[in-house]
Amino acid sequence: MTRKTIDAIREETLAVLRTHAAPGDRVAHLDFPNHYNAGDSLIYAGEVEYLKRLNVHVDYVSDPFTHNHALLEERIGDGTLFLQGGGNFGDRWPIDQKFRETIVARFPRNKIVCLPQSIDFADTDALTRTAALYAQHPDLTLMLREKRSYELALAHFPSNRVEYCPDMAFGADIARSTEGSAVDVVKLLRADSESLGHAAVNIDASSVHYDWGLRGTDLAISTAVMLPTLIAQRFPRTNRLLYPALLRSYEQTAKLNLRVAQRILNLAPIVLTDRLHAAVLAAMMGKRVVAMDNANKKVSGIYDAYLHRFDNVHYASNSDEAAELVRQAVSDCRG
Repeated sequence: MTRKTIDAIREETLAVLRTHAAPGDRVAHLDFPNHYNAGDSLIYAGEVEYLKRLNVHVDYVSDPFTHNHALLEERIGDGTLFLQGGGNFGDRWPIDQKFRETIVARFPRNKIVCLPQSIDFADTDALTRTAALYAQHPDLTLMLREKRSYELALAHFPSNRVEYCPDMAFGADIARSTEGSAVDVVKLLRADSESLGHAAVNIDASSVHYDWGLRGTDLAISTAVMLPTLIAQRFPRTNRLLYPALLRSYEQTAKLNLRVAQRILNLAPIVLTDRLHAAVLAAMMGKRVVAMDNANKKVSGIYDAYLHRFDNVHYASNSDEAAELVRQAVSDCRG
């Protein structure tokens, strides 16, 4: 069931993407998530696989901190610009939002595709300003990954092409792995502005508690891997010279984040989480997943849209329901 579900979602996604790129096209892949969030690394890994299947030439990749407009123009010309998808479209995560808006304003002659996002604006004036800026671009597509954001985009971005498309994380090549016996449950719960305080969920089983991030040796490795980014950010004139090293750094960063995330999830057969991509990754690995919502409801939005199609994923609307679903899962695994 898990493999068939993943394959179906991938075909749905490719059907959308094929309308925006043809084999041999020169494209850019922008807004690489150069940080420790494994969920964004999973999205990036999925996008890379989809672009490979489209048989396009990805001639420029960048992150918001070391992006070079001149190098983009030189390498891509009039090619299509693909912007990283995720859950940072809005005013909650301003670095990525500002970067996207800069690209939209700077490159009116390039086709721009914003890969599947969820929209999250606390300030309606900020939403209005973004919509006005985007309306000036003649060929801009917004892809939305769940119903609420899709309807919001249709209402506020009438001048742009708005399309529904599944989250890109499902394109990642993730091996199935149900191993895990150190404890009964991995509790992977948010500790940022999107948290709803689910850490208090009481379960009668052995567990470990994590959030995304790197520690110890993994953090030291990451610091070394990200050195080209740190140099290019501090000395912008080195950006062109360091570009090959930046590409290697992006690949290594994404792989490290995902390797650590899978190591954490493999501590147990059951995962309790309010992080969307912890649920997605665990589902793809074949774990039993109990998912709860986050502050902007993207977990429930994606669950209603297509995550419910995984028979190993269940959604809990409150802490009591989550605890009961976990108890049932633990009983099944022990029995």
